Amino acid sequence: MPTVQRHLFEDENLLARLDRMPVTRTAVGIVVLLSLVWLAEAFDIGIVGPVLSALKDSWHLTESQMGLLAASSTAGVVMGMIPSGVIADRFGRRRLVLLGIAVFSLITLAGSFATTVWQLCLIRFFAGLGEGAVIPMPYLFLAEFVRTKRRAVSVGYSNGVLTAAYLIPSLAAHWALGAFDPAISWRVPFLLGGIPLLLLIPLFLWLPESPRFLLKRGRREDVRRLVERLERQAGLPHDTTLVNRRALMVIQKGEVEKPTIRQLLRQPYLGRGLVVSAQLTGALILFYILQVYGPTILIQRGFQSGNAILFSGLMMGVAGLGSVAQGYLADRYGRRRVLIVYFLLAGIGAAVFGLAAAPALLAFAAFLTSFFGLGVFPVSKLTVSEQFPTRLRGKGVYLSESVARTLSGVVTLYFIPVLLNLWGSRLIYEGIAIALLALALPFIIWGRETAGISVEEAGTDLSFDRLDGEFPLQPGTEFNL
Repeated sequence: MPTVQRHLFEDENLLARLDRMPVTRTAVGIVVLLSLVWLAEAFDIGIVGPVLSALKDSWHLTESQMGLLAASSTAGVVMGMIPSGVIADRFGRRRLVLLGIAVFSLITLAGSFATTVWQLCLIRFFAGLGEGAVIPMPYLFLAEFVRTKRRAVSVGYSNGVLTAAYLIPSLAAHWALGAFDPAISWRVPFLLGGIPLLLLIPLFLWLPESPRFLLKRGRREDVRRLVERLERQAGLPHDTTLVNRRALMVIQKGEVEKPTIRQLLRQPYLGRGLVVSAQLTGALILFYILQVYGPTILIQRGFQSGNAILFSGLMMGVAGLGSVAQGYLADRYGRRRVLIVYFLLAGIGAAVFGLAAAPALLAFAAFLTSFFGLGVFPVSKLTVSEQFPTRLRGKGVYLSESVARTLSGVVTLYFIPVLLNLWGSRLIYEGIAIALLALALPFIIWGRETAGISVEEAGTDLSFDRLDGEFPLQPGTEFNL
């Protein structure tokens, strides 16, 4: 058996053994560490929304200035994502996470010393550069690490922490606005934004690199040690004959194709990217409007300022439960079916929220909007990660997310203050409902089902019409494309 072919067989053997692995304490530890990454990100992204109303009164902001402040962070996120996909595929997922957290935490801390809205906009933009490096990474990491049948539920739990964590900046802002003079109270959440720097210590010590990235870099022995440690924890034998024949075909093809961004602009990856970017854009439009302008919109609906901030935070807490539930459902019933249900119910919730006047109906609409709309992200983003092969996954994920966030978090956020003034909050919610359903439609029609198969199979463009799935294959077996 030629050396290259033997190495490909060994690589797929390690991946097949990883994909059959039950949940072990090491896997749980990785999910916890990635949840901490999202906790740091949630606090940083969620800072502006709760303090925006205080800044508007303290600095007498115009609608244009509010729009720029709301969109500046996301503009940085988009710009940060442009090189981050290339960095992730070349230097590793782990290094990018550490670098991104360090950047956005330090710059957010500096935001507490801003004296003008233009300074704060610039600071939020540079903080966004670090956020852009981090935001998609836990989804990509879990897609490459967790076993095939538990990918969505693992992402669901981690994303549940992320979504619920948006309650923290709301609570911090609510406390600061009540405890300090309005002229300085908005600075306190920015000071607290430096706390995520402490997370760099456990992440540096215990977060491993993605095994699939390590194999692409030829670090086979590192992956072997990790897989054997997981097998010992799970009580599984070190089966050196186990491979997934479909995944082996994908790995062989990857050896003869150099990964370039140009490949993402050709079929099938161009079509896949557009479809998943559209549904992600719809989800992010809902998220950004509620996260950044939620308190402002609720104040227009008659809420007191403190109650508006708390209500928005509670919606994020409910969304965390929706995220966990979606993970379980997507692994059992499939990504496509579950996303359709979530987008449909979220659209209904947003439409009712705009029309509701009675408190009970308003609470019901808020539940639908938050549980299904804000809770849609585990599978919405995991599906993006599953569209591309390992050699292109970093570039594909970051390109898709940057497109979605440009349309939702930059363009949409900038115009919301003007639209609120012209239309009022009720029509804004009707617009959200239409956007959710319209942008999900391409995925409903053309979306691919990627549940229950390895990420190699999910991301490839090969056809497997005559091949079975996972089965033992002896190392001496000849296997060529």
